[in-house]
Amino acid sequence: MKFVTSQIINASILWLCLVIGQSNALQSTVVDTWNGGFKGRFDIPLSESISNGWRITLTFSQQVTNLQISNADIVSNNNNRIYVLENKSYNSIFTRGSLKMDFIANTNGNAGRRASVELEVLPPPTPERGPDEYQCTCGYRVDYIDSWTGHLKARVTIPLSTPATSGWTLFLQFSDPVSSMQVFNGDNRGTRDNGFIYKVKNLQHNAYVTDQLVQEFIVTFTGLQPIIYPQLKDSTSCNCTDVMTTSVPATKASTTQASQTTLQGSTHGPTSLTTQATERMAQTVCLVSSCTCGSSITLKDRWSNNVKGEFSIPITTATNSWNLELRFSVPVDNIQIWNAGEVSKSKDQTTYYLVNLNNNGNLSPGQILTMEFIATYSGTEEPVWDVKLSGQPVCGEPLAITTQQSAVTTQGTPLQTAGSGCLESICTCGSNVTVLDRWSGNVRGEFNIPITTETNSWNLELRFSAPVDDIQIWDAVEVSSSADQTTYYLVNAQYNSNLSPGQTLAMEFIATYSGAQEPVWDARLSGQPVCGPGQPAPQTTQPSPTTQSASNTQSASNTQSTVTTQSSTTTQSVATTQSSTTTQSTTQQATTQIASGCLVNTCTCGSSISVVTSLSGSLIGEFIIPVTTATTSWDVKLKFSVPVDDIQMSHAVVVSNSDDKKTYYLRNRYDNGNLSPGQTLRLRFVALYSGAEEPSVYDAELSDQPLCGDGQSTEQVTQSATTAKQITSSKPSATTTDQPATTTKGQSATTTAGQPATTTPGQSETTTGQQTATIKVQPATTTQGTEPVTVPGMPYPYYEVLEKSILFYEAQRSGTLPSSQRVTWRHNSFENDGNDNGVDLNGGWFDAGDYVKFGLPMAQSATVLAWGAIEFKDAYIAAQQWDWMLDCLKWATDYFLKCHTGPNEFYGQVGDGGADHAFWGRPEDYTGYRPSFKLDINNPGSDVAGETAAALAAASIVFRDSDATYADALLDSAAELYAFANNYRGVYHNSITNAGSYYASSGYGDELAWAAAWIYKANAAKGVATNHLIEAKNHYQTFNLQTEPWAFSWDDKKAGVQLLLYMITGESQYQTAIQNAINPWLPGGSVPYTPRGLAYRDQWGVNRYSANMAFLSLVAAEHIPSKATDYHNFAKSQINYMLGDGGRSYVVGFGNNPPTEPHHRSSSCPTSGTCNWNDFNAAGPNPQILYGALVGGPNNNDGFTNDRTDYIYNEITTDYNAGFQSAVAGIYELYLTGDTS
Repeated sequence: MKFVTSQIINASILWLCLVIGQSNALQSTVVDTWNGGFKGRFDIPLSESISNGWRITLTFSQQVTNLQISNADIVSNNNNRIYVLENKSYNSIFTRGSLKMDFIANTNGNAGRRASVELEVLPPPTPERGPDEYQCTCGYRVDYIDSWTGHLKARVTIPLSTPATSGWTLFLQFSDPVSSMQVFNGDNRGTRDNGFIYKVKNLQHNAYVTDQLVQEFIVTFTGLQPIIYPQLKDSTSCNCTDVMTTSVPATKASTTQASQTTLQGSTHGPTSLTTQATERMAQTVCLVSSCTCGSSITLKDRWSNNVKGEFSIPITTATNSWNLELRFSVPVDNIQIWNAGEVSKSKDQTTYYLVNLNNNGNLSPGQILTMEFIATYSGTEEPVWDVKLSGQPVCGEPLAITTQQSAVTTQGTPLQTAGSGCLESICTCGSNVTVLDRWSGNVRGEFNIPITTETNSWNLELRFSAPVDDIQIWDAVEVSSSADQTTYYLVNAQYNSNLSPGQTLAMEFIATYSGAQEPVWDARLSGQPVCGPGQPAPQTTQPSPTTQSASNTQSASNTQSTVTTQSSTTTQSVATTQSSTTTQSTTQQATTQIASGCLVNTCTCGSSISVVTSLSGSLIGEFIIPVTTATTSWDVKLKFSVPVDDIQMSHAVVVSNSDDKKTYYLRNRYDNGNLSPGQTLRLRFVALYSGAEEPSVYDAELSDQPLCGDGQSTEQVTQSATTAKQITSSKPSATTTDQPATTTKGQSATTTAGQPATTTPGQSETTTGQQTATIKVQPATTTQGTEPVTVPGMPYPYYEVLEKSILFYEAQRSGTLPSSQRVTWRHNSFENDGNDNGVDLNGGWFDAGDYVKFGLPMAQSATVLAWGAIEFKDAYIAAQQWDWMLDCLKWATDYFLKCHTGPNEFYGQVGDGGADHAFWGRPEDYTGYRPSFKLDINNPGSDVAGETAAALAAASIVFRDSDATYADALLDSAAELYAFANNYRGVYHNSITNAGSYYASSGYGDELAWAAAWIYKANAAKGVATNHLIEAKNHYQTFNLQTEPWAFSWDDKKAGVQLLLYMITGESQYQTAIQNAINPWLPGGSVPYTPRGLAYRDQWGVNRYSANMAFLSLVAAEHIPSKATDYHNFAKSQINYMLGDGGRSYVVGFGNNPPTEPHHRSSSCPTSGTCNWNDFNAAGPNPQILYGALVGGPNNNDGFTNDRTDYIYNEITTDYNAGFQSAVAGIYELYLTGDTS
């Protein structure tokens, strides 16, 4: 398609007109000119979307000596008249509208200017895999929703020929490899084929799908943007194709669009910022006291919560390595930068610390260091920035920061408030809405609703003034939408169901629309009072004689509904409109039915039901059932008077339905199975139906509760409910005693279910109940005593905890097991690890409840275990566990030595996360994909190599007294690995991309300092002085490791570095740093506490974070006497909470009411027979006791759910136990030495 321009010339104003065919002007835009230059804009309407990039030829009527354009790359220039431009990496896709861009041209004259524009849509590059290499589900659809640098957001829609009634598995196949994937409403089980195929499983709430499966996701990639080929397991397969119905269809051939541009203008320079090609220059303007002299910054582009920026720094002093501070005026969540390595950021996220890459460390005077980056922020204020480069002079004064808002963004402006701005007759009283941002076809909004009535579950109607194609909302679950797409029905998420008076429910969302009108909206929250024009009488859940309301609107229908219950209660709603047609429908408001009049046949005595909201084709219902009999699991039989196509709910699992679709069988979720007499079970659901009659009449039966109605007995109904669909849970009630059964050596222990037995080496155990485990002991040779040392007044047998934690590490062993193996339900596994690369990688620990050997957390676990053994050796000896501890640590260090296959080589991972997580069974039975991943000079991993160096060095100190030769081998390997990490820098997940979805590293600076400090300490232990302390201190400064850490963990070693350097040097700067790291965790600090006293840093592995900080506190107390009491008390409070002070034990097989269902594959398997996902879903304790494993921990109110399917509460990992075990040893040693302050 060719575009021709009309040529409009004016002495003072520059006009741009695009004309098609018969010179019908499409659009004109005003731009500016000045002496020697002009600012122009081309605006090309698109007849089709662009998905693979574009090229523009810009031809000027006279020579342009310099062309500046921000959103395109200039690839060629012919005689300063013909410029060829190509897209940037972030704007290769245009989905609708036009391709619009500003530019600045410098010329030598002031005559009229003209330019023609020719657009070429580029064909897609050749993918690595074509559609003929895959099979796809017939009739699939892929929508490419959005794309930005290295990212693609897409949606797949797959029609179902038969409903998926018990879960589904989706394979997302790609034409080019994908680095990682985020799925919004599915369980990402990882990649199966080096990034070409990802496996996605259902979540609990969407295991049942009727007509079509829809999944949205975001993928990251480093090469070509991938084409997506979806296949649903067990569906009918067809050939895949590149020609798909997409929002951004793939373009298979070049097309050409052209336009002519006429330019003329006035005598002043470029003016205000625009939303596309925006530039801002600032010469040596600083945010803080000083920045690098002569530095400048440029704003290249902005879009919703993102800015693309650039900085340029003149070099005046030569250097062969550098670090740089990129400092922002407001917090920035994340940056993407391509020519520097990000090593850390400040706690307030206003400063990012960068270092050179291998290819740009050398800088010479006269050069300019220029870099682009993208900054993502979540605040309302757009950041500005400055830079400070090491080794260069600093200048400048602080900049007075002002907020810059995009011309298209209206931030913080309420559009409607309840009562005066309700879209319909009523909305929730006091609610208000805000437009936060808008861009083409999208608006980001917020609603705020004051809570006046307490509730433990809710639903919400989000109602728009115009149709909305889709919404994204993060703190609620979308269950359905109205047929005209103006109303979306939401229910609470798992974590925000409880609302109390005085609170405000505030949520953000993004609404995508294709119409010409931007929607506005209001919100109506169930159970809260409503206001606004035409407000009806407050609604109630109790039956009333007759309620009637009427409203007059301009509509195209006359709508009337009448609902009468068996208790002679009638609710009538009449809406009269000016129309010539009459339509009957049922539009019902909160009609409640009571159990004394069960509507279908039988129902649970005392139950009540209501219809909360109804529309054509769907209704939201609620039932309330009183509980009279205690239960730990339950089923509900939901019976309708007419067929229902599907029901959706967030607080129960839909298991199955009857053939006539009048009965649905529900089961409790993992977090709400326990019911006690006096409680009520209250559940809401959405029922979708296609028949003429609304399913407003229904009953509910709760298992194990008495039934009423129709004269049928409780036993008869319960039997029919359980035999017809086989849905009654067999999960038994938990029974425990207050004290664990304990034995001494040589005795046998007999316990009942729920009563953990504790053992010491040499004893045997039998149990009655579902958990059985045999521990075989071959005593190690030792000079220590035969019985652990007990101390009067010691609240817990810490020696027993040490023993069982070491047993946990035995259960995690991979490879050929030794004859001394005590956990006998484990056997040899993965003895051929490394064969794919011709190396022996037999050994090591499984990371968690899976079977991947992730190098970073495994090495960190070994370092912390070794440190605890160094500091608290006497505790291990007193517990009769020193030899077992050496055996435990050596299992890891032997494996690390195998992984170190060359001076600059290290195998950082064995196993594929995706393939491994798709398997549930014993490690001995696994036959799937198991690759090994190597780091080398072309694929660096400074974090993994550095952490492993630290582990080997620390372990060499542990083994120095008993095996000096082995200790020397460990230390030599540590030094070589550190040199590799330091000389070839990079984060490991860029080299081992499979690890990125599981253990992505935030940087490697802390590991370099950590490794250097440990190597120095290990050499000092053998009487050798090295320069590693100098290097550790240099890393400490270079990577700003003095900042307060968020936690001490497998990813962040800053607190460990601070403490270790203080122990080595005694310098006050390190003492200050480690106190600043620990003090926020003490009572009254910034880290919150649960009501029972656990420092609650994060819901994922909360016990791990507190235990790690408890360990550091115990070590620090030995070197900071003034803080010893505070640090000791903190450590004891945290560890004792996990052992029982929190109301239960969080250690498997120990103490009162311990966890019995850890999220752990091998212990969930029976001693013999098959083991698969049925065992994952099975009710009851794991058949094998995973002694000593510390589970993730409670919620922030001390609540805990003992269910292996809940991997937040019940996850176990080697790094969870490492700090915990070392802290237990430290507390035990306190009691041994009499220091119990």
